[in-house]
Amino acid sequence: MFRVKEVVRPSGKDRTAGWPRQAGTVTKVMADSVFVQWDDCAVEDEMTFDELVSTGTFSDIVPVVVAGLPPGKPPTIH
Repeated sequence: MFRVKEVVRPSGKDRTAGWPRQAGTVTKVMADSVFVQWDDCAVEDEMTFDELVSTGTFSDIVPVVVAGLPPGKPPTIH
């Protein structure tokens, strides 16, 4: 079981088989999934427990990614 602010890496199982060994921080834990904010990109992934391994450390803060939008018409979400 993972905890919020725990630093994790891809395990190499399932869809993480070809992923580099980047680190990420757990942002949310659900009954059947873990949400991870990867340190090297602006993506938060919903992962299964088997796809992650703990590094045994905890982050003092959860990374926050802020994106600026150009002025004008607001974007639409599809």
